[in-house]
Amino acid sequence: MINLSKREKRLLQILGGVAGFALVYLLVISPLTSAKRGSEDRVRGKLDDIAKIDRMYEEYRELRQKKTRYMSQLENKNANITSMVEQWASNAGITGNIAYTRRTQANIQNKYVMITTIMKIDSVAIEPMLKFIYEVENSNMLLKISYIRMREAIKGADTYDVELKINTYTAQ
Repeated sequence: MINLSKREKRLLQILGGVAGFALVYLLVISPLTSAKRGSEDRVRGKLDDIAKIDRMYEEYRELRQKKTRYMSQLENKNANITSMVEQWASNAGITGNIAYTRRTQANIQNKYVMITTIMKIDSVAIEPMLKFIYEVENSNMLLKISYIRMREAIKGADTYDVELKINTYTAQ
């Protein structure tokens, strides 16, 4: 057997302690810290997923509210677009300038009715015309102005001949 000095025995004990600590660190401490870091990352990822689901739910809720609003507007069959146009023109002060109003009706996929109203307004100033367009756009009806054509009128300075097309929609 090998006789070791007291100093060598002490060094072997220290080496054993360091090797034991290294084994404990590699087998116990390191896996625990990596598991903790991994769980924190997973929790952070899940929180991001929850926030994403919350945003998606908010978008869904907003879309559902819009759909409900549009469906209620589609169900509004009491509003006659011709009388509404006359009311808007009266509010804007251009009733006497309306040359004609034509109204046609078409079915869309047997579920909805699209009513197209074509109007010709002669010799109107721009300010009352803009007021009329404002009235149309801010009505509580499901409608869309498809086009507006403005030409300088022959009858006077700063007046225009306007042709516009308004589409309204209702449920059948």
